[in-house]
Amino acid sequence: MNRLIQLFSLLFLGCLLPGSSFAQEDQGYALVEYMKVKPGMGQQYLECEAVWKKIHQNRLEMGLISGWDLQEVLYPRGTHTEYDYITITKVENWDALNFREGLTEETWARATKGLSQEEIEMADQAEMYREIVKAEIWTAYDVVMRTGDTRPRIEVENFMRIPANGWDAWLDMEMNMVKPVHQKSVEMGTRAGWMITALVLPRGDDLPYQASTLDFYDSWADMDQDESAAWEAVHPDLSDRVAEDRINGTRTLVRTEVRMLIDFVE
Repeated sequence: MNRLIQLFSLLFLGCLLPGSSFAQEDQGYALVEYMKVKPGMGQQYLECEAVWKKIHQNRLEMGLISGWDLQEVLYPRGTHTEYDYITITKVENWDALNFREGLTEETWARATKGLSQEEIEMADQAEMYREIVKAEIWTAYDVVMRTGDTRPRIEVENFMRIPANGWDAWLDMEMNMVKPVHQKSVEMGTRAGWMITALVLPRGDDLPYQASTLDFYDSWADMDQDESAAWEAVHPDLSDRVAEDRINGTRTLVRTEVRMLIDFVE
């Protein structure tokens, strides 16, 4: 249990979002933890996460979280990449991020209800299989998603650096120019969804990114679908050059990451 406390102690309170346009209340938050699997421990790590899935299911039923995802990083990948998997723990409001305050012997017993002693020991020794290389808190500003009960399998995250005093311009571009195109793409079946998010913690001028957009697809093949018809339908008089200049003028695309959904609780 001490290791669980150490994990949750990464979180702290007292931060505002980077621009006034994002100042919403109770819009939901996500604790994103980036995992590097130790050499030769890939199978053991996934078995450990399968145990943690049971714990997160109990936490969901206790009302402590609103969801949990396990995703594998497909690209970039390799021995020298910073991390191999990420976990996303979702909560409904800021107060729910104060995990440590509510962590007691009683809540841990309830969270591990139904687990064998062997499973509890495996969950408590997760650091044997992986290292948490960093943890971040994000908030979703807006989302477009196709209807249906099936979760999209492929997620492409585009990490953005927003210039000083440039949040309103970037948000205006994403919401008024790009979002309607993604809505049309969802209607046309060329993607499963789109989301715009802001990094809440950590923060500072030395960070490489402060925001992201996420593209969701049902399959790997869908990533290669042509969305030019959606752009033409929404912005028939907007040239590719003007659209590109406006997009690039509001942010710097730091990097793109492709991930696959492995498991989830919701």
